[in-house]
Amino acid sequence: MGILKYISLSLCFILINCKRIEYTKVDKSFYDIYLRKWNSSICPKKIVLEKYVKNSNFKILTSSYSDFEVMDCDSIHFESNQRILRPNIEFVGPINYDIRLIIDDSIQYRITDVVNKIDTVFSGGRPGDFIIMNNIKSLVVNGHKLDNKNASLSIEIPTKIGKIIKK
Repeated sequence: MGILKYISLSLCFILINCKRIEYTKVDKSFYDIYLRKWNSSICPKKIVLEKYVKNSNFKILTSSYSDFEVMDCDSIHFESNQRILRPNIEFVGPINYDIRLIIDDSIQYRITDVVNKIDTVFSGGRPGDFIIMNNIKSLVVNGHKLDNKNASLSIEIPTKIGKIIKK
């Protein structure tokens, strides 16, 4: 009798959780910027994101933003070999502009040809929780075409393709 009761309760729990599918619409452009293969214990101190008119060859600046939370800088995260830049402002809607990302006034990333698509993805929480938002499918960073499939709700950049800014 105890086994039958256990199976019945387990089945009820599974059915209740499987039926709860929730969709949340978010109008963010992206959550974070991942700098992959950082290969340095130094944490970025100054981050500037400049927005330019699309295809203006970075000549027509529309806005500049420098309030970021830098994550994965403590020693327990060094093995992940990345830095996560999280803007403290929400960028809204699809990315229809060019971006120049400047790290510590010494490395720049010119981001162009961003391919956006509104899509539904698993939120990473409870099974059945989905987010409908802008997904970045691909982009060009400093002339390198990148597939952004590993971080579709964010921007993923290999650190090594950064261009050093000459002073």
